[in-house]
Amino acid sequence: MIRNVKFNNFYSFKGEQEINFLAKKKKTFNYYNSKSGDQITKVATFIGGNASGKTNAMRLFSFFSYFICHNPSGIDNNFSKPYIAFKNFFNNNKPSDFSIEYEKGDFIYQYEFSIKENEIKKEKLSRKIIDSKSEKMDEIFSRNLNNFKLNKDNYFDKGFPVEALEKNIPKHISAIAYIKSNYNVEIIAGVFDYFNNLLSNIDERGNKYNYIKQTKTIIKYLENKNLKKEVEDIIKDFDIGLRKFEIIKIKKKMIGGKEEEFASVLGVHETKEKNKKIDFDYESSGTKSLFFMLPLILEALKNNGVVVIDEMETGLHPEAVEKIIDYFIGEGADKKVQLIFSSHSLDFLNKMDMHQIYLVEKNDNGESFAYRLNQVKPRSDGNFLAKYMSGAYGAFPKIRI
Repeated sequence: MIRNVKFNNFYSFKGEQEINFLAKKKKTFNYYNSKSGDQITKVATFIGGNASGKTNAMRLFSFFSYFICHNPSGIDNNFSKPYIAFKNFFNNNKPSDFSIEYEKGDFIYQYEFSIKENEIKKEKLSRKIIDSKSEKMDEIFSRNLNNFKLNKDNYFDKGFPVEALEKNIPKHISAIAYIKSNYNVEIIAGVFDYFNNLLSNIDERGNKYNYIKQTKTIIKYLENKNLKKEVEDIIKDFDIGLRKFEIIKIKKKMIGGKEEEFASVLGVHETKEKNKKIDFDYESSGTKSLFFMLPLILEALKNNGVVVIDEMETGLHPEAVEKIIDYFIGEGADKKVQLIFSSHSLDFLNKMDMHQIYLVEKNDNGESFAYRLNQVKPRSDGNFLAKYMSGAYGAFPKIRI
């Protein structure tokens, strides 16, 4: 579970920001009780006006996954074009710094890196035992430009070729992705797998449900009939008339005579006469959202994972958004799971507490800021929705027409 993230100079966020998911003295299963004595929120929502920076906050998490796991040319990566897929604040040439702290198994991990002009200037991975009384992290490796320091006493073989890292690793590829591709190091593989399984509807560029994500979801449906059945059972409860969907493989001949395999999705609707099928392209945006979103949520619940959803309300009635949140909280009551999402549909706010609501707003210089609702010290028994709509907490749109 993610404990906190820190970052700066990332899209509309200029100065250092901290998004902290830790709390104390919470008597609800909406929080996970860590052996560290902290509690980690299982649900976190980001709200604010249009263009305030909510999507940038969401794609931060996808960026961690992309950066840590992305190795575009595998083992032979000397010919990779130096490029890291993100933008800093108004394309300045200052460094962008990132840090994420998360729990996995019996350990707290901290991963930090700094990027400037498509080059990694610093990178460091550390960890400690969760219930350790010491605050000190045990360094696994550190990188300063392309100079590496490895902890060979605890994590790397004595003969591990650090010289190969310093000579061959591209300056725009994370050490975790490179080591995972080229060597068998258990602790590095574990970190890689954690971030590779961080699920989101948005990619590091801010695209939602892009073609690659849609294709992967359809493949999961084809390979996992139980997943398909689970999603169909949930969708039935949304009263949209859809009872199930069919996925049909189609082979098409491309230019040059080569055959490519595609999948056609049909929605099966229950009517008074009989069930009728509709090509998925003609389904409502809400139906499409559920089709691609629910597998992410179910996979996170199954694997004690993290799922990040930008604009959860897209195409959905506010009541549907509330039901999805309720479902996640109920199914995740005894699990180490997290749902992090942004939304303009705010009816659910009074179901959450002040440590689970994050506000995002932008100043006159175009800088975004994210802060936790508890930082403005609201009444714990107050009506969060009414107060937010009145502008009492900030991060409320100023629309003048």
